[in-house]
Amino acid sequence: MTGKLAALVVAAIIAGLVVVNVSLYNTPVDIAPIASAKARESGLLPGSAGSLQFPDASDFTETFERPLFSPTRRKFVPAPVVPQPVEVASAPAKQQPAPENVAPAVAPLLLGISIYGGAAKALLRIAGSDAALWYGKDETVDGWKVSIIDKDQAVLERDGNVARISLYPSSQQTTGSVGQ
Repeated sequence: MTGKLAALVVAAIIAGLVVVNVSLYNTPVDIAPIASAKARESGLLPGSAGSLQFPDASDFTETFERPLFSPTRRKFVPAPVVPQPVEVASAPAKQQPAPENVAPAVAPLLLGISIYGGAAKALLRIAGSDAALWYGKDETVDGWKVSIIDKDQAVLERDGNVARISLYPSSQQTTGSVGQ
């Protein structure tokens, strides 16, 4: 008898759940957005046709100016790159007077050094140019011949002038001529 009573109780519970489920299924659900106090003040409530009127994008300028993945929520502004002046020393033996109408030779800027399999290359950018190219030993860039490439500097020669360009100019001082 207890088995029949337990089965009857379970059947009654299932029938009750079915009735609740059917009544919830037939109940209409209001899915209109909830109007906040700010929306009520600015008139962003749904119109008579049920469509929501969106504000123009000019209201979101503050939101668009704050990057999502930046910890400070401010735009990244890189520090300005100021090229370090390179000291160009002249060798005492081959001193020729420079023509007065020609500007002095400015050594290229050293941006990087790659040493792989014994071959060293220097990433050099010519003054006034946005592009940088890789140059190996004994190659010429803007009239300068790359003579030495070390792990932290490059030595360039042009018309008897020698320029040591450091990869890290803030930690090392550029030096004068190279002994030959």
